[in-house]
Amino acid sequence: MPTCNSFRAIPRRAFSRRSLLVAAAVSLASVAALAQEPAPPGMSLEQSAARRFPQPVRVGALLDSQVLQPLESQPTLGWVRAVVRRADASIAVVMSYGSLLGRVTWPVGALFARLIAVPIDGMALVGQDMVILDFTPAQLNALPKFDPTGTTPLPAADVIMVGLAKPSH
Repeated sequence: MPTCNSFRAIPRRAFSRRSLLVAAAVSLASVAALAQEPAPPGMSLEQSAARRFPQPVRVGALLDSQVLQPLESQPTLGWVRAVVRRADASIAVVMSYGSLLGRVTWPVGALFARLIAVPIDGMALVGQDMVILDFTPAQLNALPKFDPTGTTPLPAADVIMVGLAKPSH
């Protein structure tokens, strides 16, 4: 009477290779989850940004990109208008922020938007869009209107380092 030996159907070498791939995927997922989290209390924006695997990005590629809130629905918070270097040598993203009654962001809400400067270390790239990770909408509302005094706009050809984040959906 023939017996079915299902364990022999999977070669031992393939099984160990699959186990290794699964372990690698789990470890990469946990590292990616770290990159998505906002900065823990007491950690500076620079330290938090360093955990997000900063990549070189041309400033021109960031201009006019959407700025999203890191929620599953990914609401648009605004649009990148410029990238500037502040007097203290830090880099900030100037974005149009605000909307009409908190709902309409484009095109009617753009009439009611104001420009704010958000530190690049509090933001990350998600595909072609940017996401604000280290600031809540309440903190963004408290930011003052952008004043270009003491800042230098970065040319579109300049390359800066921007962290990466995984999509929230």
